[in-house]
Amino acid sequence: MSENKNSIISKAVLRILKPLIRVLIKHDVSHSEFSELAKQAYVDVAYKHYSIPKRKMTYARVAVLTGLSRKEVVRLSSDSLGSSPQPKITHNRASRVITGWLNDADFLDEHQQPKILPLKLRTDVGSNSHFSFTQLVERYSGDISVGAILDELQRTGVVSRLEQGEVRLECLGYVPQTDELEKLEILSLCSRNLLLSGVHNIEKGEGEEPMFQRQLSHQLPEALIQEFKTFSQKKSLDLLLEFNRWMGDENKQYEMKQNTPDDEARQDDVVKRVGVGIYYFEEDETK
Repeated sequence: MSENKNSIISKAVLRILKPLIRVLIKHDVSHSEFSELAKQAYVDVAYKHYSIPKRKMTYARVAVLTGLSRKEVVRLSSDSLGSSPQPKITHNRASRVITGWLNDADFLDEHQQPKILPLKLRTDVGSNSHFSFTQLVERYSGDISVGAILDELQRTGVVSRLEQGEVRLECLGYVPQTDELEKLEILSLCSRNLLLSGVHNIEKGEGEEPMFQRQLSHQLPEALIQEFKTFSQKKSLDLLLEFNRWMGDENKQYEMKQNTPDDEARQDDVVKRVGVGIYYFEEDETK
């Protein structure tokens, strides 16, 4: 590796690592523990992205690629089998429920805002509610119970219960307000998504479309920062909601076409996870 290339990569890695190390030190993750995680990541990536087509990946090749000893590669390859942490089911299903609440016309008012929902469908004469929180959960949570979803959303401050027993959405997304470890999980997912976009743009082949990745920054006087923070948060939420509703509407139309008897409308579904992330940052450049 040339000296200039090495310097650029080293600076880039340090920029990425320093905020992460700040979190690790706060949560008592030592250098040796981090080093072990880094070794595991090297082995996993070597197996997933650097195997030779039609040839079995060997411990020796992984050792060459990663700089680890063959003995370490054997140990880490064994440790990685079945060791990947599974995301919490309730967390994922709760996110799906919130997405449904923001997307599904049955649970939106005339202004396309999420309705305040009765816990269960009311049958009394004065009720004008046609859909309930229970129906929302049953539609989007799979086999997770209404009680478990409601407890999780209340615990994280995403919904509140009103005096009449109705459920109100307080956040336009599943964002835990108090659970620091859960916030860390979300941070890891968002950071991974950003890095995957950047890596794709670095590695993309000729004619391959880049992924959208943009950022803006300006120097603002402190008197304007809070004003911009409020303005940017509102605009960002509006844009994310627009994206969310577009995907919901287009998915519904696509599914309707797939269910028609017209053979030309049918396609083999290849489903991928897609999305757009927006974040605000603020840094004191004088320090």
